[in-house]
Amino acid sequence: MTTLPTPPLRVIAAMVCLTALGPLATAACDAPSPVFVRSPARPPARPAAAPSSSLLASGDGGVANLDPANATEGPVLAPAPPPAIRPPGAYANIDPTDDEIVAPPDALPDCEEQLARAGVVYRTAQLAVHTEHKTLLCGAPQVVTYLRGPGKIVYEPAPLLTCSMALALASFERIVQEEAEREFHSPVVKVVQLGTYSCRMIAAYPGWVSEHSYANAIDLSKFTLRNGKTIEVYRDFDMSDDPPAKHPGAFLRQVSRRAYDEEVFSHVLTPFFNAQHRNHFHLDLARYRGDGTRPET
Repeated sequence: MTTLPTPPLRVIAAMVCLTALGPLATAACDAPSPVFVRSPARPPARPAAAPSSSLLASGDGGVANLDPANATEGPVLAPAPPPAIRPPGAYANIDPTDDEIVAPPDALPDCEEQLARAGVVYRTAQLAVHTEHKTLLCGAPQVVTYLRGPGKIVYEPAPLLTCSMALALASFERIVQEEAEREFHSPVVKVVQLGTYSCRMIAAYPGWVSEHSYANAIDLSKFTLRNGKTIEVYRDFDMSDDPPAKHPGAFLRQVSRRAYDEEVFSHVLTPFFNAQHRNHFHLDLARYRGDGTRPET
């Protein structure tokens, strides 16, 4: 098996162009994931300090105190750390142990119940897992057509998404409407999306597969408010390091950064990431994370 070279952080999340989306979207790309071995997008964690001579890792993951002065009839296990409490609406994959898995996302056993609780109106759909081009595994075991979410936003066209992405999109609508109220005092009623499913590798990085191959991603280009005003990523995204001076730029800056910082999506890529994203936001639930919402430093 050939191991792919580890590219820089920015390259790991680089995207290949989506074709047939118009002159501005032909270069639309998404964060890549390799077919065989994925290099984590996050830097490796600092190794933990070596245990003292009185501590030894026990077989079941706890820590056994073997200090003779404190000896007991058996190992004394330190309590396991409590599971991390995630913010409401967080669906980003933060598990570092599955970064190298390249496959469609797992089905959710309670998908319908979760969608109902989230206020999502949807149609069940099919996207059979299959192989294309001999080695490219595409499709997903569980997809839905997203019709309407809790934010009462219409998507044009209605997106085909994995169940987890549908839940994340519903969570994203909360952020969108909060920021729309803050900047415009008018809710978003429509969003134009450029695509969700496309079975393909990354042309610029052979061996890396797109999250779009699983309908586990969506590209958003334009937001329309109830008062008729439109906000377009290509026209209104503010590329300066300073806080945006205009309301549309502030809206786009906030919704994208909050979508990443609040762990709604694994990847949020914007025009800050590269020129291929000059006209859209890419959102996905890859098994590893990447922040494309800030200027490269």
